[in-house]
Amino acid sequence: MERFAESLATALNAAGIPCVLWGQYLLQVHGASTIVCAIDFVIPDESLEAAKEVIKTGHFSIPVYACADTMTCLSGNSPGRTHPHPSIHMHMDLGTTQSVGLYVQSETLWFLPPLSATLASPKTNPLPPYFALASDRTALPTDEMTTGRGIFNSDETVVIVPKAHTMTEALMRIMARDNGKTVGGNSVPHFCYIFFFIERRGILDINLLPESLKKFYEEFRDGPAAIGQIEIKLKRALGIPVPLRFYH
Repeated sequence: MERFAESLATALNAAGIPCVLWGQYLLQVHGASTIVCAIDFVIPDESLEAAKEVIKTGHFSIPVYACADTMTCLSGNSPGRTHPHPSIHMHMDLGTTQSVGLYVQSETLWFLPPLSATLASPKTNPLPPYFALASDRTALPTDEMTTGRGIFNSDETVVIVPKAHTMTEALMRIMARDNGKTVGGNSVPHFCYIFFFIERRGILDINLLPESLKKFYEEFRDGPAAIGQIEIKLKRALGIPVPLRFYH
């Protein structure tokens, strides 16, 4: 999968499109022991159509083909899908259900500055402090530290990842946004990977989180308050409207 992710990022960058690793593979690169069914990236909203064309016409280490019916494919017989759809969904030609997904920044990393064109040349331009290359041993776990994927083997990688505290903040913000919605059903399990795997490996410095989110993280991790109560506190901390029944 590393080689394939690398080929996707290289093709997008060659078209001037910055991209940041996302989804289950991102969790695995950070050391979480999780199954990966898709290679996902975040791209600028305005690059969506150009990125779709790059993926459709590119020559990758694993062939990719368009999905004939994305909504049916992603939801199947379950309209109650518990995590958001990617904006672009294609399939790897492996005879399996593995796929490629592209998400826009406004749905994922909206709290960060816009993904700039300089990120499409990550080997020649310095990365902002909230991103790292997927081979960065100072930001990601090595093979010896994890039963999961860990860092990329090649020091020449152009794959960019959010650092652990940035990924954690993103998951918290998404969890708050989707709280109470069917599509938010996977938010809590994904967030639990952070303290079950990533923090325990010494990769996450919670002091880099905004203070209100750091407090929420500690409450969620340490318990014993009910998850629902903590999620409401998170929504309030982020200024997200809370239904009147929760005011007391």
